[in-house]
Amino acid sequence: MPDNNEIKEFDIFDVEDGELLKIILDSINDAICVVDENCITRYWNNAAEKLYNIGKDKILGRHIKEFFPNSLLPKIIKERKSYDNIYNNPREGCYNVISASPLYMNGRLVGGISLDRDATEFIKTSELLMKAQSNLNVLEHEMSIINKNRYSFSQILGNNRAFRDSIRLARDISRSNINVLITGESGTGKELFARAIHMESGREGYFVPINCSAIPHELIESELFGYTAGAFTGALKTGKIGKIELAHNGTLFLDEIGDMPLSMQPKILRVLENGEMTRIGSEKTIKTNIRIITATNKNLSEMVEAGLFRKDLYYRLNSVVINLPPLRERKDDIPLLVNRFIEDYCMEYGINILGITPEVLDSFVNHSWEGNIRELKNAVERIVVLARNSNTGVIDSSFLPQSLGGIRKTISAAKQDSIYDLNTILENAEREALINVMRISGGNKAHGAKLLNIPRSTLYFKLKKHNLEK
Repeated sequence: MPDNNEIKEFDIFDVEDGELLKIILDSINDAICVVDENCITRYWNNAAEKLYNIGKDKILGRHIKEFFPNSLLPKIIKERKSYDNIYNNPREGCYNVISASPLYMNGRLVGGISLDRDATEFIKTSELLMKAQSNLNVLEHEMSIINKNRYSFSQILGNNRAFRDSIRLARDISRSNINVLITGESGTGKELFARAIHMESGREGYFVPINCSAIPHELIESELFGYTAGAFTGALKTGKIGKIELAHNGTLFLDEIGDMPLSMQPKILRVLENGEMTRIGSEKTIKTNIRIITATNKNLSEMVEAGLFRKDLYYRLNSVVINLPPLRERKDDIPLLVNRFIEDYCMEYGINILGITPEVLDSFVNHSWEGNIRELKNAVERIVVLARNSNTGVIDSSFLPQSLGGIRKTISAAKQDSIYDLNTILENAEREALINVMRISGGNKAHGAKLLNIPRSTLYFKLKKHNLEK
């Protein structure tokens, strides 16, 4: 049995031409690490030495977790699953993107390999660009917000049959100019579908969204049609381009169309019928080539019967109706969505992929989700943030908010009794308060103790008591 100083770097490096292979790997700019099936480090190239400032003589023959407690390699060996392009922040001021895969020889798992790409300079450059962008004018800023996050159908998750039917219909009509009405409860992804339709359509112009319920009725006309200089008191001296004009050769998305004022509906109808519009304060007619996609969580046909929505506009808008089912009717999709959101937020917050216990997943599946996907996404982000602050690799029931923890279908009699126990209630309330305060204070215990109005020593004791110490 060789000692640590005589550890060989893998059988492949002992065969003929193995020295050449080592030279090739050492010439690669990305950090390469190879471990065996027991996570003992067997290869560490020159780029890895330079990136992490750890010499081969120190790390070879040692367990990878001795140097990197959050290493992805033990996870890929255990799961026998590859991970690609995972954002990582292994130490302060250092950023990289890591890919890792299990290694097989003659069908047998023999270890794992990781490739780390230093992204520090890229991240720092991106931060400088973000600061520089704050100096851009108002219109450029608005356009960057309007046109960011363009999604395609391939990024819409769901295997539920009714949901897949909606995706199929949306994809089929994307390349036509037909108007589309998307219906569904709040948070079901109506804007996501509208953006995907626009992306699939191949239109050269922008995707321009406007929420009809978020704009005061007296301002919605100027937002849609724009205005000329001096058109009314308070108007910009240069005038302003409207959303319809901005969407030329693109797509105008009218969200919450059911809240559009009746007085505005004939003007929208004119745009639909002949593609013409006029800015406020101008006599010049502007031709526009736009496709209109609308969305609502209301029953427009009932609003038409009640005289709250124009019948002719309704029949113009609903050439194709795409209905999105609520999340409670897509329970088979919840595990898929939860795991994707966990991966996304782990990337966003710079931590390794977290596991999730079956108990937590059951809680997600059994919840009613009145806020649909938006509520689910917010809940997952909260849990990931708490898990990061607790330095854990597994999301268990201790991270669930009360709204989720209380909806499990199977609760033992002892547990049912305990939820009325005053000591239990106080303990849970104290733990929630500690979690919230430490999040608000950014982990600063002196600030946290001040917010809680307790001595710092008491805060240390309570954090340890609730297993919240970092």
